[in-house]
Amino acid sequence: MYTEVFVPYPTIYTDRLIIRQVKRKDAEDLFELCHRPETSQYSLWRPHNNIEETRSLINYQLSLYRKHKSTFFVVELKETGRVIGTCSYVSIDENYKIAEIGYSILSDLWGKGYGTEVADALCGFAFDRMLVQRVYAHVLPENVASAKVLLHVGFEYEGTLKKGYFFDGKVSDVDVYGITDEMYFSEEE
Repeated sequence: MYTEVFVPYPTIYTDRLIIRQVKRKDAEDLFELCHRPETSQYSLWRPHNNIEETRSLINYQLSLYRKHKSTFFVVELKETGRVIGTCSYVSIDENYKIAEIGYSILSDLWGKGYGTEVADALCGFAFDRMLVQRVYAHVLPENVASAKVLLHVGFEYEGTLKKGYFFDGKVSDVDVYGITDEMYFSEEE
């Protein structure tokens, strides 16, 4: 499925956003996102200490693109061209036709609907182009804002995985939210 869907690498357009492949010129904007502790507190990455860490991330993603192994996007504001977030298909299971999504938005812009716009766009692309039947997301229970984003898109809370998250020496429960293709398309009507 990867070559059929991700080669050439897709760009997803929404009303206010361009969701696209990362470029080297994105380093400064991406560092602004990645160095903030509040941005990474619910993610599987640590805040970047310097722009070189961000450039390494970009180079790593570019190498994965060339190998056809990346589903990492940056989120750009159409109006200004500024990169304000990242998102990805964290995992894709072609056999079960399911995909997991993840996203991160610059904390200055929380509460403005960008997370919802990104999650909705990732779902639309997954159902329309990847032909999955289910999209899901893992959310730490204390990340109430992300849970609200998913519920707004039409996801349902499916349950809690006890001790389902381990990062940086921390074990935590993780909530699972999911949406099926039927649920998604009935929301659009």
